[in-house]
Amino acid sequence: MNLSNLKTTVPAKLYKRGLDYFEQDFVEQLTEDAPNRWHALVAGTRDYEVSVNLTKDGTIVGSYCTCPFESDSLCKHEVAVCLAIREYKEENGSTAVDVLTQLKTLKKAELLEILEELVEKQPSVQLYLTEKFSDSSDMNEEKARRIIRKSVSRASRSGFIDWDRPDQALEGVLEVLEYMDGLDSQQDAEKIIRLSLIIIKECTEILGIADSSSGDISSVIYESLEKVDDALAQWPEDLDRATVDRMLNLLYPHILFGLEQDMTDAPSSLLESVLQWNESSDFTDKFYDFIEKVIGSKEMQNKSFDYEEERFRRCQLRVLQQQGDKEAVEAFYVKHHHYSEIRKAQTLQALVAGEFEKVIRLCEESEGLDANLPGLLQDWKELRFAAYEGMGSTAEMIDLSFEFALQGEGKYYVKLKSLVDVEQWSEKLELLLAEMKTSPRSLPLYLEILIDEKRLEELLDYCRSNVSAIEYLYPHLLADYPHEVNEIYTTYIYRLIERASNRKAYWTACQRIKDFQQALGAEAAAGLIEELKFMYPKRIALLDELGKIESK
Repeated sequence: MNLSNLKTTVPAKLYKRGLDYFEQDFVEQLTEDAPNRWHALVAGTRDYEVSVNLTKDGTIVGSYCTCPFESDSLCKHEVAVCLAIREYKEENGSTAVDVLTQLKTLKKAELLEILEELVEKQPSVQLYLTEKFSDSSDMNEEKARRIIRKSVSRASRSGFIDWDRPDQALEGVLEVLEYMDGLDSQQDAEKIIRLSLIIIKECTEILGIADSSSGDISSVIYESLEKVDDALAQWPEDLDRATVDRMLNLLYPHILFGLEQDMTDAPSSLLESVLQWNESSDFTDKFYDFIEKVIGSKEMQNKSFDYEEERFRRCQLRVLQQQGDKEAVEAFYVKHHHYSEIRKAQTLQALVAGEFEKVIRLCEESEGLDANLPGLLQDWKELRFAAYEGMGSTAEMIDLSFEFALQGEGKYYVKLKSLVDVEQWSEKLELLLAEMKTSPRSLPLYLEILIDEKRLEELLDYCRSNVSAIEYLYPHLLADYPHEVNEIYTTYIYRLIERASNRKAYWTACQRIKDFQQALGAEAAAGLIEELKFMYPKRIALLDELGKIESK
């Protein structure tokens, strides 16, 4: 295919569409990056990048477009760019100037003159050269911010970063991260923290204008949060109040920004990281007041839900617990009792202390408060079970483990079986299975129990009612019920074929016949295939798929 014969070598519909794009001037930024290697942007419903490689005579030896079109032909965007290249060559003569070759022939003084002219007339060139020649060891927050924003600007189209451009948008971020990798984790701890905070903030803003389905942007944010955590953990100096104040003042606006944007867990992650410092030194008052300041901010108060505030209250409690002031901790429990996380912390503390009756009281109270939250309700009941275990209250443990088993919790079925006396187990099991039989949530455990207890007749009854289950349950039934397994499996396959209306569905049904053959043998499978041929003589696609099984 050559630039001169596009109309005769590209499908007519694609050529017409490409011609329309070309004539409407949708081809932008056409450049020859290297001899006969062209690049352009094509506007449309969105912007697409196109690359075209040519030979000297205009033969197209390679092309690429970022659009999703898949064909052996050029897409409409590639056609438009090829037409633009052809026009450029016609207007500028067949021997277009090879800029790189010409530059290599110039003397040093002539190159300097051209470069000085470019710097004077093109501010972007001056900025590029400034960054190119600057000392990489002189990276600061402003420079990092500028580098990041520059790559974001290059990647954005009309203020948005498409799904295929996050890598390009993150080029500046990766440059800053690469610089940080060369820093000393202790001596340069504060610099690492400051640059990481810049990355977190800039990437949070990128999330707001990007299709971030790949998760790359979020990954960079969490990598930077880890760097902050590591730097604080390896802080090289003895901590004093001035250092703590400086770091809290540094983190404060970034925490508020994260709260306002509400896109990541950065606010709570940053707070939890700096709280490491309270483990080695006592700055309880500073950290407690700092958290109170964050909670009182308008960014926190503007939130519709209080889960974020609950996490920060949990951090306050952690600070008080580290201080070891039991009265202050108890007062905190009372003041913030409406938060489930605070009640849970109080309950766990009582459980560790062996205060089992207190645990039961707190759990029962919380079960009432959180009755409409199934996940929390389960947590409270499990904590109550742990208290009963500590007290040796067998009857209460049996009741709860029975309830949990009905919800499909296998570990509590094991506990139930160990708690019930052997002579009473049969009666308890009958009661459990009768209730599980009608509970979809407990179905996997129900089948597991039938297998474990060798209740094969009930397992067979289940397969009769749910014929597709025979696929994975037949190994447990085949030895004792070969005829019934054959019958149920055959019924299952017949139902698949009855509902089938295309080759794909017939192929799927025939895969099940292969499984049937493995389970019941070649002779049984051959008999089934003959029956199906007799029953459906006019279903050509089915007969074809059945024939493929027979030929193997």
